[in-house]
Amino acid sequence: HGNYDSSTSGYVVDSFEGISQTFTDVEILNTSEVNVVAKAKRYGRWWLLKGLKKEIAGEAGYQQRLRKEFEILMQLQHPYVVAAYVIEDVEGLGRCIVMEYVDGPTLKEWLEGNTTRQSRLAIAHEMIDAVAYIHTKGIVHRDLKPENIIVTSNGRNVKLIDFGLADTNSHAILKQPAGTPRYMSPEQMQTAMADVRNDIYSLGVILQQMDLGLRYRSIIK
Repeated sequence: HGNYDSSTSGYVVDSFEGISQTFTDVEILNTSEVNVVAKAKRYGRWWLLKGLKKEIAGEAGYQQRLRKEFEILMQLQHPYVVAAYVIEDVEGLGRCIVMEYVDGPTLKEWLEGNTTRQSRLAIAHEMIDAVAYIHTKGIVHRDLKPENIIVTSNGRNVKLIDFGLADTNSHAILKQPAGTPRYMSPEQMQTAMADVRNDIYSLGVILQQMDLGLRYRSIIK
């Protein structure tokens, strides 16, 4: 071990078979009022990057919100929840959460295609499983809707994404009513309190749109 040369091993890590440790092929996928979401290549695979729009990137409140989303994601390890790995500065995008890249349509897009009741039921069960899991961790998503659920292309599995409005009891940042009106419970529109029942209401609205058959009417109700 005396002859171990760290500079040589460092070289191998940096450029092994042309695989770069810096992000390349950056492509902006979505820009909202607050966030920029991009996909980029690193170590030969695709990643999802979520940062702040340049106009608000310097504001402490939004920086805190991004940090909070990262901290919440790092508590979650579940096959139906998007995985986060690190928060770091990315050239051209600034501070970003680095997440697994999930390829596939949103649940909204998927439901617009030809789906069988059996496949819709399978997706519904996975969605319920994912929400139940985050609730066991004391986390409320607060913005469950078909646009925030991906149906993966490779396995037809659910991936719950976008925890930007998620809340836990340990976070008191940006306490205000949050969510998308169509999927929000009347109570959630009135209060800033994070409550699992708000997610359950949203889930009911989504299930209603999935045409799951008579058996599910009483559950939805």
